[in-house]
Amino acid sequence: MAIPPNYINESKHLMRVRPEQLDILWKQGWRHFGTHFYRYSWALYDDILCMVVPLRVELEGYEQSKRFRKIMSKNKHFRTVIEPIALTTEHHVLFNRHKEKFSHTIPQDIYVFLSRQPDKIPNPTYQINIYDTEREGKTNPVDKGRGKLIACSFFDIGEEAISSVYGMYDPDYYSNSLGTYTMLMEIEYAKEQQKSYYYHGYSYDLPSMYDYKKHFPNIQAYNWERWQDPKNIFTKPLPKRFYHLVKLSDWDLDHYQDTQIRPPGEFIHCSYAGQVARSANKYFADEESVLVLHIAPERVHSLVKDEYAPDGLLFPHIYGYIPRMAIFRMSEISKNENGVFEFDETIDDEFYE
Repeated sequence: MAIPPNYINESKHLMRVRPEQLDILWKQGWRHFGTHFYRYSWALYDDILCMVVPLRVELEGYEQSKRFRKIMSKNKHFRTVIEPIALTTEHHVLFNRHKEKFSHTIPQDIYVFLSRQPDKIPNPTYQINIYDTEREGKTNPVDKGRGKLIACSFFDIGEEAISSVYGMYDPDYYSNSLGTYTMLMEIEYAKEQQKSYYYHGYSYDLPSMYDYKKHFPNIQAYNWERWQDPKNIFTKPLPKRFYHLVKLSDWDLDHYQDTQIRPPGEFIHCSYAGQVARSANKYFADEESVLVLHIAPERVHSLVKDEYAPDGLLFPHIYGYIPRMAIFRMSEISKNENGVFEFDETIDDEFYE
């Protein structure tokens, strides 16, 4: 395989880094876990060579999108505490719960991402703790009286920016999009501190599991020469998540793929997030509950086309079948007290983290 242009693969160990040095490193695409600083410009994703694209949010004029405002509103009843890092038993318990989501390369402990002295080395790290005040927490002096720790993120502070290091959440609160919520809280904190940028990691120049990072307003992308409008790098359109509705009585995972194969010219009707409730109320009016298949579009290898329905709305249609690997979640929605189906459009934000 030929070496691609602007190939970079570097790492180094730094024991002490000042805030102004952090700014310089972030601008050049560096990230770090503890004292291990690294940057690389190319990687393999699903056996495809792609460019690694560092991302940041420009905070001047930044406003949360409608979807992010919904996430913030959904979690505003939780208690949020922003403070210098002070790891407690609660954090280690939360980490062990959170790492259950990993299916491979499972981290041993939280110190894979943090140094043993994260309050000092290589720089003072800060944390955002999210507490459920309606549930009892542990009895650590720091946590006593705050409630149950359900999410936490760690971040670094430079002279002109902050950078997210790592986030974790309790799987029991999956539907609250707490991973995204802590990032939004980091952004709000950076704005309060009058910082210019928020560095939130990297993505690839092709559709991937990291695409959720591309959906923040005011983002800039680094092509390993300069920061620029991401549209100049992400030339391929980002796939929208879509959903397929199934009667509970018709569901059979073992035979689903075979029964869903469509002959030439026919398609499987799907809906985008904002259309799920509409489709359920229109086509499943006689059902009390409906099964929703959550589909990752990058895992569907059949032809997917946006086509107009008689009412003029565009719906995704799959000409072929839905492979099992594309169904990353199944959920059941039921009619509310008014006999109407509802669907939470933000429910899958965590999947793309």
